[in-house]
Amino acid sequence: MRCVSKTTLRMVDNPYFATLHTPRLLNSSGTNYAAAVEVPQLMLLAQSWSSRAKRSTALQSLKYSGEHGLTKSKHWHAKILSEFGNYQVDFVFCNLVCFKHEIRTFGLLLNPLRGQVLELPKNHLLPTYGKKWYGMGFDSITSTHKIVCISQIDRYRNLIRKHPDILVAHVYTLGARSSSWQEIHQVPQCEFTSKNVSAYGDMHWLIDRDVIGGSPNYIMSFDFKKDEFVWNPYPNSSQGFVCGSHDMHLLNLGGCLAIVSSGHLSVEIWVLKNYEKKEWVLDYKIDNKMFFGHSLRSIETCGEWEHGIFLTEKYPIIFYFWDMRYKSMRYINHETLLPGIFSYYHLPGTRRSQSKLKLSILSYTKSLISSETYGNLVERRVCSETAKTRTWQIE
Repeated sequence: MRCVSKTTLRMVDNPYFATLHTPRLLNSSGTNYAAAVEVPQLMLLAQSWSSRAKRSTALQSLKYSGEHGLTKSKHWHAKILSEFGNYQVDFVFCNLVCFKHEIRTFGLLLNPLRGQVLELPKNHLLPTYGKKWYGMGFDSITSTHKIVCISQIDRYRNLIRKHPDILVAHVYTLGARSSSWQEIHQVPQCEFTSKNVSAYGDMHWLIDRDVIGGSPNYIMSFDFKKDEFVWNPYPNSSQGFVCGSHDMHLLNLGGCLAIVSSGHLSVEIWVLKNYEKKEWVLDYKIDNKMFFGHSLRSIETCGEWEHGIFLTEKYPIIFYFWDMRYKSMRYINHETLLPGIFSYYHLPGTRRSQSKLKLSILSYTKSLISSETYGNLVERRVCSETAKTRTWQIE
């Protein structure tokens, strides 16, 4: 539609057009979340770092088929070469990927399919350094996209502010005239993890332990319509669910919030069929004998693809693809992706002999959300640009 005429180009690029499409994409208005509007897509993330160069990040859109494994997507070819420094992926919201600085309170919002990088506004209410967690969601009442940032500040600073909390949270509305962060006054004091997922227009995190130090058996969610935190319970243990946060991950499965729980005998996938009534159902059970070596040692990441889910094992890096249609499992060793999908020469300043390369897979859904409507983009071109390939460098 963008290529038909200037009229359709302006219509599709209009932020209001994307806003009309977002509620349907997230299916956030009803109680039945069984149907996903967009087919989940795959993106390969490669990060390399060496003594001579900063950490470099590159992304490549992928297509998975059982016969040919992973191949480069013919329809979308998003190659982003960036010197992100000490940035790491924090969350994926539709077609947007958030990178956060490992030490400082800086965040970047990346749209790989359009080659757009947006620097999130700095929060001057917080110290420059500190641990934080970002999340993004959609407020269906005001039809706006929002960013939430949970920050951990040290006890000494808390005493100075006469604030008893260790965690503080602020919300920023994308595209708003005011670039200020609004503080959330009631923040649960718990241990957030990097295991998060976006579902129903809200953001959800697995919690390691609560303020007392025990296991809370709850998922922490942030409701962007009310700008407040909400506890969502785990599946009932009477149904056979076994709690163990070190073996669990969150997943968006067909638009629903799901838990992937790994045990000694099998991997279970529990799906929250009704978000309002908190009804969990055990949808799938994968026997561990289907994995390489007849066992799954640990799950690093997981996500959804067109016909099932994928799981990543850390040591060694193996990508497993579970096909829900045939109840079958295939695995791909990360070394087979080099150099067919990725080469060390794709990443500036790195060579196989002197750099480390980390590969992971992200799951995303294509949408009309454009970063350029929300602020000043960081765009520094380092290579030529074609219609479907963009290469950028971020300092």
